[in-house]
Amino acid sequence: MDLFKETVDSQTIWLDGTDAGVYLLSVSVCYWFENSANESPEDFMPANVMKRAFYKTMEEFPILAGQLKATSSNSRLYVEIDKDNLNMPSYTDCYCSLDYAAMRKSGFNILKLPIDGLSREYGPPVSSGLIRGKVEPAHFRIVRFKNNSGVLVFASIAHYITDGYGYSQFMNRWAEIARWMQQHAKEDAGEPFPARKYNHDRSFHRSYRSSKIIDLEPAVVRNLTAESAFSRAFAWLSPAMRARVLRAVSYATPRSSSFFHVSSAKMEALRTKVQAHAPEGTRYTINDVITAYLAIVVGQAKEKAATDWWSRPVPRMIRRMSGNRLGNPMNLIAAANINIRPRIDHPSAGEYVGNMVVGGSTVFSRDEIQQSPTKEALAAMALKVHRAVLAVNKQYIGQVGHLVSRHPAVSAWAMLQYARKKNKLGISNQFRFPHYGVDFGSGIPAMVRQAPHPFANSVFIMPDSPKTGGYLFEFNLAPDVEANLIANNDWMQLVDGYSKYQ
Repeated sequence: MDLFKETVDSQTIWLDGTDAGVYLLSVSVCYWFENSANESPEDFMPANVMKRAFYKTMEEFPILAGQLKATSSNSRLYVEIDKDNLNMPSYTDCYCSLDYAAMRKSGFNILKLPIDGLSREYGPPVSSGLIRGKVEPAHFRIVRFKNNSGVLVFASIAHYITDGYGYSQFMNRWAEIARWMQQHAKEDAGEPFPARKYNHDRSFHRSYRSSKIIDLEPAVVRNLTAESAFSRAFAWLSPAMRARVLRAVSYATPRSSSFFHVSSAKMEALRTKVQAHAPEGTRYTINDVITAYLAIVVGQAKEKAATDWWSRPVPRMIRRMSGNRLGNPMNLIAAANINIRPRIDHPSAGEYVGNMVVGGSTVFSRDEIQQSPTKEALAAMALKVHRAVLAVNKQYIGQVGHLVSRHPAVSAWAMLQYARKKNKLGISNQFRFPHYGVDFGSGIPAMVRQAPHPFANSVFIMPDSPKTGGYLFEFNLAPDVEANLIANNDWMQLVDGYSKYQ
């Protein structure tokens, strides 16, 4: 750590609106490693090497040692890195009384770990830190299982620092340096230290954003700004008070986390069937097809849950008193996150590790989500998704950047709407990120999973283990919506199995 501190320069990093819009969340992933080769503790992900490699990686990510602050008007957020008063992330390496086989049997359920404090860490540490008066920018926890049978690497990084792409860059860099250190220790003349370059300067956004103003879909504008008396009041609050609102919304919203596996063969077969009904010259991606599929099965699960709730005596009476204006069926808004780095045609886009994700929102009518997921129905809905994704060009990105930079706190409020709005579904596709490239020298992870998310109405699509192949869908839904999804025959015929965090 001391060597790291010597490399730090004091600086201020002003956050962009894309950072501020998600600053109350964290990116939290669990990497499970099995000691299948029965390596000794000195060879299997050794603690001293991992710790030295971690602080070496920190030299290239000094923003992780900064303090989140706000201007006096609460209108702008920034990270202050003070070399004489660093705000270091927590890093612990500990032992667990369970063996790796027990965790595998549990379905790699982090809630089964008898580790004090881990449950706090997989929650939203940014909001917890703001309430305590000091934000911890990240948590890193190495858990070593009984008899050196395996290791869990848990890493949670504040979302205002980076997005899923930048997160995976940090984890892969940490692993790369650990491998280099082990090789260098065994060989008199090992490979030279691998040079990498990462950019944390938020002014990078100005280098690609178009100044041309275009009209965005009203639903997109509402999702980004959510202009209302409530959102303006939220923007006026201090960051700590916003965090209290976040926690209240999170605790007041029941949610359940579940995992579904879909094989690569089934996914490609579905895409191929839908592709046969695509317009000439249009090629659907897995993202297009699965977003349409999720809109149907999750939309139906949400509507059934709402119908069941409004059929209860008290809600039914309230609905009658409103003249049946309440409880009417609504459209579903599906927002799939898009990594815009490949779209801006900038030579150094891959070096930027701040937030560069834009939500491509698609609005589906009640009639659309009430259909059976036939190949014809999915083709029509996938076309809407496909066009929404294609619309995310430089002009679109520039206008979105303009909106979220002008109303950063309001954008954070818009993000909270996914926690309480029944007609929204946030989709985070992470199967293109190299999570399974994280090799500290003893092989890639046996399993990579998101930690439980603090909000309902979201799904993360992760790559499944290379040995298994396919996709892992990690849902965070209201319990009644989850139950309806599990009862959906169309969905359960597509998946190969599921498990729950409980």
